[in-house]
Amino acid sequence: MTVKLIAHTLIEKDGKYLLIKRSKIKRGLPNVYPSYWDIPGGSVEENELPREAALREAMEEVNQKIRIDKIIHEDSQFDASQETVFTRLVYTGRIMEQHDIILDPEEHSDFVWITSLKDLEDELIVPYLIDIFAVKSI
Repeated sequence: MTVKLIAHTLIEKDGKYLLIKRSKIKRGLPNVYPSYWDIPGGSVEENELPREAALREAMEEVNQKIRIDKIIHEDSQFDASQETVFTRLVYTGRIMEQHDIILDPEEHSDFVWITSLKDLEDELIVPYLIDIFAVKSI
């Protein structure tokens, strides 16, 4: 069995949160949760700490240098088809240096700043993010 660690950051600025929309196709293959709203994050690489991965992913996915505050969420699930346990850590973070948001169209098709999930009513949102916003009462 393999264990994969994933690190995400819920980035906040002036009371708003940055969400990015997952592309339908990622590098030529169907994406996981295509066209769903998510937050920056991805796999922790070999010899990398989860916090470092979250910082790297924020820069790679949205071109933002952030400061991480704390972990706000953890979940794990077993994927029998891959014989892999996926564990996700979600941090809160704040932008340190504001830059234009630049998305990789191979991964994400749009971004939005929201105050609550009500701002995205009738949109697709990754399940773990719904849980986070429910706990934060956002």
